[in-house]
Amino acid sequence: MKREDLTALGISDEATVQKIMDLHGADLTKLQNNITTLTTERDGFKTQLDTANGKLVGYDPDWKSKADTAATEAQKKIDALKFDYALNDALKAAKAKDVVAVKAHLNMDGLKQNGDEIVGLNDQLTKIKESSGFLFEDDKPGPAIKISGPTPGAKTDAATANEKMNSAIREAFGGGAQQ
Repeated sequence: MKREDLTALGISDEATVQKIMDLHGADLTKLQNNITTLTTERDGFKTQLDTANGKLVGYDPDWKSKADTAATEAQKKIDALKFDYALNDALKAAKAKDVVAVKAHLNMDGLKQNGDEIVGLNDQLTKIKESSGFLFEDDKPGPAIKISGPTPGAKTDAATANEKMNSAIREAFGGGAQQ
């Protein structure tokens, strides 16, 4: 997030912009610390794995093929997660009201990931918008709705009726009329 982004959103007060940037910076610092911790843990696990693999050479002759299979399966899961995250982001950017509902209309076999881009998605989204446009937010602004206050005019007897009712209740319970 940049200051120019906030200005483009209509936030021009420098103090407000600074507070937003400070909050954003705190979030980024927290995330960077989290990444550093996870990276350190990962490196430690890799070292442990290398040590364990060295010991396995004498115990299990098939350990290398088993390890390669496990690594391949893990990479497939990671790639599937990356694809799903990129697809969700692309559908949100296309203003899908319900990402799950739009995914149900997609032919997943026709989609491939190329970096952060999903190849073939735009063609499918165009067809879905034509056939099921209700799944996406409208680009057109809605009708202007003017909400007005009460209509000026003659005062009603509602206040007088309420006062009469309150007075009758007080008399019925022995409170007498209010002075």
